[in-house]
Amino acid sequence: MHRVERSSRVTLLEGLEAFVGGIGFVITTPRVWGHALVPVGMLLLLLCGLSGLALWGSHHLSSGLIGPNPGIWGQIGYWGLRIAFIVIGIFAALLLALSLAQPLSGFALESIAHAQEIALTGTAVPKASFFIALVSTATAVVIALLIGGPLLLILSLIGFFFPPATVVTVPLKVLVCGWMLAWDFLDYPLAMRGVGLVERFAWVGRNFGAFTLFGVLWALLVVVPGVVLLVLPMGVAGATRLVVAGENP
Repeated sequence: MHRVERSSRVTLLEGLEAFVGGIGFVITTPRVWGHALVPVGMLLLLLCGLSGLALWGSHHLSSGLIGPNPGIWGQIGYWGLRIAFIVIGIFAALLLALSLAQPLSGFALESIAHAQEIALTGTAVPKASFFIALVSTATAVVIALLIGGPLLLILSLIGFFFPPATVVTVPLKVLVCGWMLAWDFLDYPLAMRGVGLVERFAWVGRNFGAFTLFGVLWALLVVVPGVVLLVLPMGVAGATRLVVAGENP
């Protein structure tokens, strides 16, 4: 099983090049365009399906609560409940679709990482199975949320209760978001190499400067949560460049 090894660290310049190079690779490589569209397509597919389920469920749930043969007030209550259930259901559908779109698109993102590595070195490590890639991506996302989520919450609360602190908390939030994005993007090339959790943290510690710069650049580009799915293929390509740079003395 392949491991990432290097005697020297990835430089800040290589972190910047990985960011720019990942964007350039996806834009200028037609053979990966189909895979690059998979995350957005998966989001739309999930959102349509889950929203339809929410609409269907809102009708049956409202009807069940109001009962058969409602009067005028019953009809008003029915539509009030249904509208409320629709709003809640569509919001939940959006959150669930955003959560599932990336893991279910793992096969396409891994293909982009594979193609990027071949373009850089002429060869690439074998792809992982769909199930392994799915578990790896889900684990990476959960770890990022468990570590970064509380930090973002704390910073948000500090900024809310003490507004002058936003001059510090806002840059720190960008930094934390950058770390979360970089960790997420790096999952694909590192998972292909069979790099475990402990080794990933060691890789991040060894290349912390490049890792941070790479992530912060993406965080500054991504301001709306759903937009991350548009840049995700570019981020994965860039992360692959970062990992490959770490394998070349």
